[in-house]
Formats: sequence, structure tokens, C-alpha cells
Amino acid sequence: MAALECRVRERWPNVQVERVRVEARPNSAPDVLRVLARELEQYRHAGFMHVNTSSGTPQMLEALKILRGTEWFPPERVKLWQVDRPEHRQAGTPFIREATTPFLEESLQLKAGFAALNGFDFAGATEIFTQLSERPLELPERVQSVTTLAAVADALYCMDTLNLQDAADILTTLPQHVPALVPLKELVMRGQESDEAWIWLLWGRYHRAWALNRVADALVWAVSLHEVLVVKLGVKYGLPDTDQPLKQSDLPDGLFQALTQEVPHVVAGRGRELKFKGLQEKLAVLRAPSLGVKNVDAFDAGDKDRAAPNPDLLQVRQWRNKVLHQGRAPQPEALDTVDRVVVGMLNAFPFQEQSSREWVRNLKAVPVSADALWDLHHELQDWVG
Repeated sequence: MAALECRVRERWPNVQVERVRVEARPNSAPDVLRVLARELEQYRHAGFMHVNTSSGTPQMLEALKILRGTEWFPPERVKLWQVDRPEHRQAGTPFIREATTPFLEESLQLKAGFAALNGFDFAGATEIFTQLSERPLELPERVQSVTTLAAVADALYCMDTLNLQDAADILTTLPQHVPALVPLKELVMRGQESDEAWIWLLWGRYHRAWALNRVADALVWAVSLHEVLVVKLGVKYGLPDTDQPLKQSDLPDGLFQALTQEVPHVVAGRGRELKFKGLQEKLAVLRAPSLGVKNVDAFDAGDKDRAAPNPDLLQVRQWRNKVLHQGRAPQPEALDTVDRVVVGMLNAFPFQEQSSREWVRNLKAVPVSADALWDLHHELQDWVG
């Protein structure tokens, strides 16, 4: 090492030379990989790097290749070189060559993309598959499949952000047909016009957070689902999807007059309107006998003037408020209560579509559930080969 350092200083006097001492078993691949990753962390984003791997063991070379192949080192900013020993050099033959393992790197990058999918990191999966599709592959027949994977991941990201139009556009123009995507595609297409499909897409956001024990995210999506269910429950019984006060012209004949008698505390505008903006106002109207809504208690967390018909729902909403306003989340055990509340609301909602009724009985079968997307992940792996 001292001789190499001296030679570098002689040839490039202005180059800074820094010796980094590492301790590792040079023939133990896991040990070498861990130590190199730790010691080279400071150089990862320092600019373009040329790394001479020749004096190390084969395990050290493979560890560096893995770090590059998994993009721990940005691949466009590092080159690994091998230099033949003097006794192995031949006249007229280059003795310096780049050390590459493209098939290994492709496989590792593909594995990283699927790992992102498995963790529902759809944006990360899109980026990985897109980068892989934009470079020459060792297996050319994979190019279209990887391009399709990038589009699928992008569609899943759009679905995750509830951008259903873009998700539908992507899924209907995929480069290749993927049979495993059919149920998901059908649900996304229906979500643009079906209240029930929209409910399931929103539930999927909750369920994926719940399955990964992301307590704060699960609470936020559970409460969002609760509020949407209350609105859609009203729609099922003829009430408009609005936060504006209800007028006689908004309701079927005779209903406005009945509601003013049955829920007088929401009457406003000198008797010409019904307050309908807040959650409690909507629930008050839904409790009116004229509507005949069943199971309203499942959606009612009470208010300051009355006890909660559904105490667990009140607890969930209080946890959510602490997450948003105090940055505090309960322990993961709270997810049992959260899921009990969510499942209870789904069972109480008057779904009319056959698929919805079946999904309520078997939530894992919903195409956007954590279980279904994990199954899709494995099917896509088998499909791409």
C-alpha cells in the first residue's frame, strides 16, 4: 500500500491521497460486504469514482460489484477496474479492463424493484424498473417485460394516490398483456364511476398501511374511510354528496318537510335549509326515521353533547387526531381496535354490487388488499421470469 501511495504521489502530485484502514476477513463475502459498505459510505456521492479491485480477494471484488449492481453506488458514477499482474500480461493485449457482471446486476436490480413492490413503494419500483428498461439487457427478451413492469408500478402509484384516470390509462395501454392484472384493472376502471369501487380503493390504502404495521398511516386512512362511508351512506338513501346546506329542491318530495320535524337542531336559514356540512350534521340527518337508515351506530363516534354509540370509533378518531396534531401514535397493538372498527363499518354499509358483498365476507380477495397485491407481486415475478 505504501509503494502504491508513493507511486500515485509521484505521478499526480496534486492528487489527495487518503488511506482508509479497514478490518475484515477478506475471504468472507458477508463480512467484506458489510465493512466496505460502512467504510465507503462517505464516498458514495463524492463524484465519479474509479476503483481498482485487482489487489483484493475475489470476495472483495464481488462485494464491490454487488454494491454497484444494487445501486448502492450510483452505477453511472463508478467504474470498477481490474489490472492484470505483470506475469500475466501479453504484448499488444490490454491489461486494464472494466470489471462488470451485467447479468448479476440486472438480476439484483430486478430483485430490488420487486422488493419495492412488496413493500408497496410503488414510486421506488417505478424508478428501478424504468432505469432497468432504459439500458441494454443481457436477456433482450426481457426488455418489453421490464418496460411493462415499469408501467404496472406506475399504475399502482397512481392508484395509491387515488389518481384513477391515469391509473386506468396506463393499465389499458400496457406493452404486454398481464393476466394477473385483470381484477385490479377492472376495479380501477369502475372506481371512476362507482361509489362502491371508490370505497374499496380507499380501503386498500388503509389495509396496506395496516398490514405493514404503519400505525399513523393506518389511522389516517381509517378515519378518511369513515368519513367517506358516512357521505356514501347518505347517497344510498337519496341524500346529495355535498357539504352545502340542504334545500327542499335537493331532496325527494316531502322529505325536506319530514326532516325539519325529525331533526330540528340542524334546521337553518329560517327553516329553508338543513345544515349538512360537518360529520355530526350528516349523521343527525341519517338518524331521521324518515330515511330508515340501518346500523347508523357503526358510523357514529358521538360528540361533546352525547355518548359515542361506537366507543371504539371514537377512540380511533382520537388516536388519529393525536397523530395529526401532536405527532404521537399509539402502540402497534392499537391496530387490532382500528381493524375491528373498519371491518365493522364495512359490514354495516349497504353494499349493493355483488362483488362488494363477496369482498365484505373475504377482505383478502379485494384486488387492492395487501394480500392480493402480495400475490400479484409473486405472479409478476413468475411472469417476467
